[in-house]
Amino acid sequence: MFDNFKTVTLAALLTAQALPVAAATYHLNSTPQTIHRGIISPDLTPVLRVKSGDTVKIDTISHGGLQGDPVTFFAAAGIPQSAVLPDAVAVAKMPKPAAPPNGKPAGFGPGGGGHVLTGPIYIEGAEPGDMLEVRILAVTPRVPYGVNNAGAGGAAPNMLTGRGSKIIKYDVSSNTVNFANNIHFPMRPFMGIMAVAPASAISSKAPGQYGGNMDFEKLQAGSTLYLPVLVKGGLFVTGDSHASQGDGEVSGNALEASMAPTLKFIVHKGAGRGMKLPFAEDKNNYYVLGMDPDLGKSLTNAIENTVEFLRDHYELSPSDAYSLCSTGIDFGIAEAVDVNLVTYSTVPKTYFGKKHPYWGG
Repeated sequence: MFDNFKTVTLAALLTAQALPVAAATYHLNSTPQTIHRGIISPDLTPVLRVKSGDTVKIDTISHGGLQGDPVTFFAAAGIPQSAVLPDAVAVAKMPKPAAPPNGKPAGFGPGGGGHVLTGPIYIEGAEPGDMLEVRILAVTPRVPYGVNNAGAGGAAPNMLTGRGSKIIKYDVSSNTVNFANNIHFPMRPFMGIMAVAPASAISSKAPGQYGGNMDFEKLQAGSTLYLPVLVKGGLFVTGDSHASQGDGEVSGNALEASMAPTLKFIVHKGAGRGMKLPFAEDKNNYYVLGMDPDLGKSLTNAIENTVEFLRDHYELSPSDAYSLCSTGIDFGIAEAVDVNLVTYSTVPKTYFGKKHPYWGG
């Protein structure tokens, strides 16, 4: 699906003309006027306009618990009405969206892809062929609980029959998920969906060149996502927030919980030309993605893309790059359940004598 992948080289990124850096900070609330459900579309009206270099704290609402009345749903776990987000209650009362104006994309159904997305945000000066750098400064929990629905479906579709809802609480102060009385593990807050608009409306279910429902848990605070700009203004959206997720998201969903990410947007002029997929980095690693409906082909894509990444960033020959992929680089599954399956490589920066600056340290 993503043959002839060509990531932007880091040298090109560093030399590409970035738009003048602004310094404004915004807070985008999640309301029926600033959210939409189930689609990522260039036809949606922007709810906020920012400049390159601006920072936005974005309130998001998890779709977990919105199938009916969220107050009633969460009361089953002893969560009082006062602890349920008023904007979640308001969104739950909204009518289901109609199909996009150009018809139903694959996977579109009642509620679209089901996800609640805040945006779109228009980034001034962003044009097709540019690259949008999204610095993830923070991912802040809005509530101390979330939902996981395990059952028929997911990556082991015949393991269970039916589908249940497990409400899981977590302690923000200690960064701990309290899965059960004797089962506790660290929180890993991140956004399951961060996307720019594609050329035409699509369901929010499947990730792609535009980003979207990648469910890539490495995109936590301190990391950076790079997206190719595909339409004027970028039209960035985010949602599907998670308190924690294991690689693979094998039950079909994570610990679905409402978060407020704080993101800084930087436009790099011309640096998105040739980008067939997003890529990411943090202080310690680069992450090179592969995508395909077939998991094996997705892995092949991730390997091929990593070989090209190593060639472009570190001047390795294809032979040496492929050898390094086998001897020193880990490959993993970001998600195995969202129509277009996402695999990735972890490329440690410590391996290389050649160093590149990074905002996160």
